[in-house]
Amino acid sequence: MQCRNCGRELPGGNFCPWCGAHQTERRESHVARRPHIYAANPSEHVLHPSIVSTLFPHLGPRRMVQVRWLLFVGIIALVIISLGRLVPLAIVLSALLLPVLYLFYFYDAELYGDEPFAVLGGTFLAGAILGGAMTLLFYRLILSQSRFGFGPTPSYVLLVGVLLPIIAQVLMLVGPVALYITRRQFDDVLDGLAFGAAAGLGFSATQSIANAWYIISGSFQQSGSISAWVLPTVKIALLIPLLDACTTGLICAALWLRRDRQPEERTRGAITNLAAAIVIGLLGQILPALLSALWGGPWLDLLWYGAAVLILLLLVRTLLHIGLIDKARPLRAGDTEQCPQCYHPLKGTESFCPYCGLALRAIPRRARSPHAGQEPSGQEPSGA
Repeated sequence: MQCRNCGRELPGGNFCPWCGAHQTERRESHVARRPHIYAANPSEHVLHPSIVSTLFPHLGPRRMVQVRWLLFVGIIALVIISLGRLVPLAIVLSALLLPVLYLFYFYDAELYGDEPFAVLGGTFLAGAILGGAMTLLFYRLILSQSRFGFGPTPSYVLLVGVLLPIIAQVLMLVGPVALYITRRQFDDVLDGLAFGAAAGLGFSATQSIANAWYIISGSFQQSGSISAWVLPTVKIALLIPLLDACTTGLICAALWLRRDRQPEERTRGAITNLAAAIVIGLLGQILPALLSALWGGPWLDLLWYGAAVLILLLLVRTLLHIGLIDKARPLRAGDTEQCPQCYHPLKGTESFCPYCGLALRAIPRRARSPHAGQEPSGQEPSGA
């Protein structure tokens, strides 16, 4: 039996272990690209808007469930704190929720390789320092341009809706680009996504805290309507960090694809083009900020930023999926003996699991050793 996409002889299973093509798919247009089976998590469609499997692709199935619960419980806890009008506490915890989860992801999947300080310094720390510095630099200028109760002035709209989002996006790229130049051993599209997302999350954390410092340093319990605090808390905890992580992660993933030359270059579509990713990232920063400056308010802000995050998540997933398939390459022989997704045995020379279609480059580094990730004795493999 030969692969319907690359023509190589197949050892068995539903997927080609070298190109990842879905052999049992009836539609020829879906055999090679398989948009219905996400390369980093075969249980999902490519256009399934999952935060965890998009920004945390190195996590195995069990870890993904744990992170989803942690994120859900964290958001619920922040909403409860906001309902109690403990605003300073809610703002600080909201700004730190996703960055702390991503730090856990970095350590759990060992994404930093042998250089934890260089990687964490070039992502989280660089983003955090630049985010705080930019906010403090423009803080008084923003206040001087705003006209509360009389509508936004043109200069305020241009500053908050155009200029600052562009500057922020450029600053978020400083740390990852430095890693790209100085650390050539990181040559995977998933490395680019992780470094870009980490820089964006570090940036958003200090930016949110600095922007709300006059509230944080004020009374521990604030007055006002509940919606006036709960909705901004959700925006700070979820939407702003996800927006920064997605735009920076998208650009960095496209940048890292240029470094990965194995196999030869193919025509992969506009979404994987670096120039297109930069334009999309800038628009993703500008449009919600511009709409919020023109037609703001707690509910409208959630609408603008929520729509932007949803679109960006799908674009990031599409780029990752295409990159993992078109840049397929096997792990080193002996790196793993079984698929962490379906627990079927692997030979150590495949690029994809022939049974579930997982791109094996999405296996965390800590699991790339013989017998890692096996089910406990006495349990049946979940994919059998």
